[in-house]
Amino acid sequence: MSKPVTVPCQYKTGKTLGSGTYAVVKECVHIKTGKYYACKVLNKKFLTGREHMVRNEIKILKKVSEGHPNIVQLHDFFETTHNLYLVFDLCTGGELFDRICARGSYYEKDAANIVRTIVSAVKYLHDQGIVHRDLKPENILFKSKAEDADLMLADFGLSKVLDEENFSILTTTCGTPGYMAPEIFKKAGHGKPVDIWAIGVITYFLLCGYTPFDRESQYQEMQAICNGDYKFAPAEYWAGVSETAKSFVRACLTVDPVNRPTAAGLLSHPWLKSEDAPFVQDPEKPSGESVNLLPNVKKAFDAKKTRKPASFGIAHSSSPCSSGYDDGQPATASERTASEHGRHAGGRARAPAQRGRCIQGGGREGECRFAHAGRYASSRCIGCRSDTWHLMELS
Repeated sequence: MSKPVTVPCQYKTGKTLGSGTYAVVKECVHIKTGKYYACKVLNKKFLTGREHMVRNEIKILKKVSEGHPNIVQLHDFFETTHNLYLVFDLCTGGELFDRICARGSYYEKDAANIVRTIVSAVKYLHDQGIVHRDLKPENILFKSKAEDADLMLADFGLSKVLDEENFSILTTTCGTPGYMAPEIFKKAGHGKPVDIWAIGVITYFLLCGYTPFDRESQYQEMQAICNGDYKFAPAEYWAGVSETAKSFVRACLTVDPVNRPTAAGLLSHPWLKSEDAPFVQDPEKPSGESVNLLPNVKKAFDAKKTRKPASFGIAHSSSPCSSGYDDGQPATASERTASEHGRHAGGRARAPAQRGRCIQGGGREGECRFAHAGRYASSRCIGCRSDTWHLMELS
């Protein structure tokens, strides 16, 4: 049997851009061309039994790369004895909401333009039979710091290619809780409509600075999502937002996925179809200028940062290229070891496993994958041999 061919490394890595449970994202430069990229470095030791998920991400990125100007491109991938390397576009313009907050003004028209770009990219994915499953502002980046920089959709670690003959084949509970659709929590099977729901949450967030289902506990948040329980309130934050925009949000946040519009349908919605949609005019400006949403958006966003949000036990990276994978399998020994070094998106280290009563598993005693402050934790239930995420009442 011939030995694998050893090829000299073509890249030199630099500063760390972000880190997650399984990976570190570093800036890198192609030695020959001098061009800079972002390189996701995944430790094989922590991916034991989950290598197929990385292969899945590579497969999806190869399929969509160069197909849409607003999707982060995979330029290269290779492996060494200990690591897997994925080389992406380097997006230096920062995350979506940070960029908005740094502006001097921000109008509903700006929000509509952002959402139109996101929906266009998602439509392209859906046309390719791909569901993203982790749409959120942190995964929407600016290509550069230039004023007219392109928005880029990133992080395909949780994406899946759908069976063309089966709309709802995906059953693994994964994603970022506040942006997850009801059918994911209900384990009813899900597909492309989960991305439409997430677009609705993102749009709501872009218009007011907080998410529609933000609650005091993760249990309340999950219940609100499953029931579609949200309001355009407080009124002061929505006074400058048009009814057309609210109509768009309502369409996206339809609880029944069958009745949710498609990405193509969203592009035909009056709020996105015309750049001259009817926006709310500022009564204090005789020129007819629309209302500047930035003061309220920043106020709400800053208020949210000062309190601890409800958090589920689903680990994700806050890096430009997240390393969050979920295949519905119980935590392995190597993963528990990795958890000592991993961080949640909110910056909290993973806690040791803790026992609790599985609310969704018939009340049997189970072992939580993560422990959290508070009464409830959304965790992988090992005790009742669950293959998905369960809500646990901690002992």
